[in-house]
Amino acid sequence: MDFSGKKILVTGASSGIGRACTLQLESAGACVVAVGRNEESLRNLGVPAAQIYVVDLSDEAAVKALIPRLKAEIGPLDGCVLAAGMHTFRPLIMESFNDIYRPWSINVQSCLGLLALLVKGHLIAKGGSVVLFSSAAARTAGAGAVSYAASKGAIESATSALALELASQKIRVNAVSPGVVRTPMSEGFLGKLTPAQLSALEARHPMGFGTPDDVASPVLFLLSND
Repeated sequence: MDFSGKKILVTGASSGIGRACTLQLESAGACVVAVGRNEESLRNLGVPAAQIYVVDLSDEAAVKALIPRLKAEIGPLDGCVLAAGMHTFRPLIMESFNDIYRPWSINVQSCLGLLALLVKGHLIAKGGSVVLFSSAAARTAGAGAVSYAASKGAIESATSALALELASQKIRVNAVSPGVVRTPMSEGFLGKLTPAQLSALEARHPMGFGTPDDVASPVLFLLSND
């Protein structure tokens, strides 16, 4: 796939799946607009400094300030990969109101809030493609993943609605739904499992846990003209 001349925004670009998407897009010739919180990690991607934006997407004011910068410095985007997210792994009985809200604020509110501002600002070109991230946890989650699974279920519902809402602008909206992928974020909750729990979880993945590159490749397909 050739992305020469295509401008693609990637959130969560500093780590995990977002990083893999950024590197594969760069290799395919895309002009990648890398958004994340870790400036050092973003600069290590090899993306030109003018295309790096250090933003906390949970900060509404910071996200609103990003839009005029993108308009002035980048222009209309051919695609968006909204990979920024968080995972929580704790029984519901141990969670407070704020604990339950945290994965929702990052996985849903920040994602859809940014997308709303991009659309309102006419920053996604006609014929563009948006890729969001659900999770197999939305349908096959186990105990301890209630808040996370709920947030990813919300993304799947939002994807269906957005696909229809933006169809008149010829903007495609899809979501990928990985199982467990070995990333710095997933290692946090995998490390909390007992050996027996970890073996049981891996047994639910017939080909083993995934890698970020496993997910990045279908993301590029969804972004492409194909």
